Amino acid sequence: MSILMTAPNAVASTPASSSRSSAPANVATNAGDFEFSEEMYSDPAMRPYLEQYYNKSYAPMRDRIATMRAQEPATITTPDGTVAHELSPDQYEKMIPSFDKWLKMQQQLSAYDFQDQTEQMLKHAEQSVATLENRNPDSPSDVRVVFSNGDQILGYMDKKGGVATHSGAGALQAVSNKANDLGLVGEDYIIREGSKALSAQYHGLHVNQYTDQTAPTRREFLQTWYPGHDIDQEYSTALSEARDNLTQQQALHDRLNANLRDMETYLLGLMEQSPA
Repeated sequence: MSILMTAPNAVASTPASSSRSSAPANVATNAGDFEFSEEMYSDPAMRPYLEQYYNKSYAPMRDRIATMRAQEPATITTPDGTVAHELSPDQYEKMIPSFDKWLKMQQQLSAYDFQDQTEQMLKHAEQSVATLENRNPDSPSDVRVVFSNGDQILGYMDKKGGVATHSGAGALQAVSNKANDLGLVGEDYIIREGSKALSAQYHGLHVNQYTDQTAPTRREFLQTWYPGHDIDQEYSTALSEARDNLTQQQALHDRLNANLRDMETYLLGLMEQSPA
């Protein structure tokens, strides 16, 4: 069980008569020079304290296993009539790593590694929500060039030089690919060569160019070229999903950090109660 999997209220639920006071007197580490960091997992002086934390963390699971041994095995009947059996106490027992294996797991992939990941995931989720909130249907689109044939859009280019094409506009995609191969940036090459390639196929080819000031809104762009697209529904769904993801990432981030704080408090408590 890693710190990530430890219940946030583990410290609060530890009874007053717990093993805190049983730390050996010959352990050199004390609260005064204790550094709560990833290195503590490989510090021999921390081993007795970490073992007590390990035992406390797995105590609820061991209690559950003991209860299961005194009961009939639980079964679940699925809608199709299949009878599923809960894992046996022995199977659950095998899921608990030994203390040495747990210690090795923490050294290889500790809560500090998860902490970095959750920080990055939370930041990404925050950025996603902020981006969507700033890119509502009536905000300016990133469209800078539109290639069309009558009321048919063949493709368009965004302000970063990305090109999207539709069926029948393979020539435009080929020009875009060549521009990438040549390391060309900007609109000039694709407009010039793309227009030349498409005009051979479409005699009614029209090229609309926009600036930051004249670009259509996302709604205007979609209403013109994709009239059947429900931009409001799409935006509402995307924003809702992004906010839900942000809530989940925030909860994961907060739970991990709470568990780290609880572990630090527990270990410090053990050392403070150890004989000097």
